[in-house]
Amino acid sequence: MRRPIRLSLLVGLLIGASIPGQAQRGSINARVFDKAWTLVADRYWDRAMGGNDWEAIRAQYEPQALAARDEKQLYAVINRMLDQLDDSHVYATSPSDLRWSRETPEERDLPAARSAVRLAGGLLLLRVNQFDPGDDRWMKQEIAATPDLRGVILDLRDNGGGRDDVLDRIAGLFSTRKALLIRLNGRSDIDETTRGAGPNAYRGPLAVIVGPDTASAAEILAFFLGESGRAYTIGERSAGAVTGGVDHDLPGGGRLTVAEYDIRTANGTRLEGNGFTPRYAVSAARKPTDAALAKAISLLRGARS
Repeated sequence: MRRPIRLSLLVGLLIGASIPGQAQRGSINARVFDKAWTLVADRYWDRAMGGNDWEAIRAQYEPQALAARDEKQLYAVINRMLDQLDDSHVYATSPSDLRWSRETPEERDLPAARSAVRLAGGLLLLRVNQFDPGDDRWMKQEIAATPDLRGVILDLRDNGGGRDDVLDRIAGLFSTRKALLIRLNGRSDIDETTRGAGPNAYRGPLAVIVGPDTASAAEILAFFLGESGRAYTIGERSAGAVTGGVDHDLPGGGRLTVAEYDIRTANGTRLEGNGFTPRYAVSAARKPTDAALAKAISLLRGARS
């Protein structure tokens, strides 16, 4: 079974680690840098490396990496190197950042990862900030548990994406038939389709809200639901961060995400660098008034009349 592809962006804090002796530091730096450079050379989807001379890039950045005084400097150098590919899903995450990312939203003083709010008139507002295992089951349960359901609003404004298999199942909750979702093109090609609900899918009115922080798998979902005519799409253009990243371990406990696939929608659209533009252009800001949510409510109520 292939490893799940993570269609998401990790936004972390760079936190300094304890500083080992200089000789030990240099050895760690060399192993981490070499593994990162080699994995990208071997696994990146674009054999032309975005027009870059990858050997020359190694010669440029390796001395800086070897001279790094601590973990923070080392990963900063590696990420400057990876930035030359200009790909949203090629980046390195330090051990310190990984520890931070594993904390709960409450520990990081962030909004809850998902929430369900039942609005007047039988509307259900689902906010989800990632696509992680269990998110599809949670959505299904919330929809089933809402009496006299007359419309669903998916708020993806803070959703940075997640796993492709979860995306497939979430898309399936709103699709009555199996449908092509995305094509992944790399050193092998994969077609991904919606999974799951089929005849049991939610068929009622649906609205999706997106914004500049909507990224990766969340952009794909919004595009699919909007382009198929299944949902009203509302807000502002999304981030345009859509390639297929696979995670690899680095020495010392860090992680490298490498885009092993370029991604196109069913009709061939490339969202990477372009984003998804919703049909109804409304400010995605929640303050001072949430115009996007108000528009979604208005559209769903109008769909019932």
